[in-house]
Amino acid sequence: MKKRKPKESEIEKEILRYLHIKGIEAWKNKSMGTFDPSTKRFRFNPNMKLGVSDILGILSDGRFLAIEVKRDKTCKPSDHQRKFIQMINDKGGLAFVARSVEDVIDSGL
Repeated sequence: MKKRKPKESEIEKEILRYLHIKGIEAWKNKSMGTFDPSTKRFRFNPNMKLGVSDILGILSDGRFLAIEVKRDKTCKPSDHQRKFIQMINDKGGLAFVARSVEDVIDSGL
């Protein structure tokens, strides 16, 4: 029998629980925009930053944390997401893609 792959939201919840247990301040970042029922589309605020990671936080040493959650290896981050991750890492923060809580543990958190 084939094992069901967890939903991205389930992976996010598991990662957030782990970060909470580790004492790391982190939260889910809503980045989908606002749904407009008249057009049946999401409207994006022009002031929003494209590619912002799913989970944001502050590490105990004050550095910025950004985790882009993907469901599995077939789901790749977008160009905007890769650029955001690179920007955070270039400025001394910690940013990476996680497909499981094990990826977060492997990051050293």
